[in-house]
Amino acid sequence: MTGESGREWTGADLAVVVGDYVAQLEKTLAGKPVDRGAHDRAVRFVTGKSDMPITWKQGEISAVLSLIGLPILRDQPPRWSYDAALLEAVEEQLAAKPALLSAAVRPASLFTAPPAVPLIEAAPPRPMPMDERLIRVIQRFDMGGREADDRFLKGLGVSSIIAFEARRLSDRGRPDLAAKIRPSRDGDPDGCDVIGFGLDETPRLIVVKTTLSGEVSPFGLSQAEFDLAEARPEAFRIRRVYDLLGEARFYRMKPPFG
Repeated sequence: MTGESGREWTGADLAVVVGDYVAQLEKTLAGKPVDRGAHDRAVRFVTGKSDMPITWKQGEISAVLSLIGLPILRDQPPRWSYDAALLEAVEEQLAAKPALLSAAVRPASLFTAPPAVPLIEAAPPRPMPMDERLIRVIQRFDMGGREADDRFLKGLGVSSIIAFEARRLSDRGRPDLAAKIRPSRDGDPDGCDVIGFGLDETPRLIVVKTTLSGEVSPFGLSQAEFDLAEARPEAFRIRRVYDLLGEARFYRMKPPFG
């Protein structure tokens, strides 16, 4: 992609801007202060580019990280115009930073979160186009699998959904049902995380998928979850919790899935 004054972003330029973005993200996840001005000056000095093309490229980095399933810098919203060269540069940086992948699931700042985070409901995102290379990168780092395996992150998402569902039912005049919402336990159908209810008292077998990343970050269902969706489609529900330490939102999904 062409940058300032018609000069292309070289591989070296991309390595610098992606490396700097990742360094800022590492500090943010560790709860350390970030001197954004100093970072931007360093990138300008090394690449010879001015603020606007650098900011644009940082937004493209945010888009790629979001699609892979990592948190992003909050002042750099995604720009979806990234190209294959940037995707390759991001992949190289992530491959060299295994600690970042762990911190993206359980950062130091996560431990200051309350037992249940207040959630805001949002509409499901539009499906994002994905080519074979992006799919391969997503599968390589498998952020959805890392999140599913982290009991602390999963537990925080489950407790947050329980609190939201209980409040929803209480606000609609059903505190009796709100009191019955609970995490799944032995004897409940395999594959669900929360036992909930509709206003008409119909059961809800809720699967909670939690991420610190944005709404477009990928996730999958386990075999038990797939089986439950097929066996009990009338009761099976997904709550996708995202941006858990930011705006803390979630959206709903139910069968049939496209």
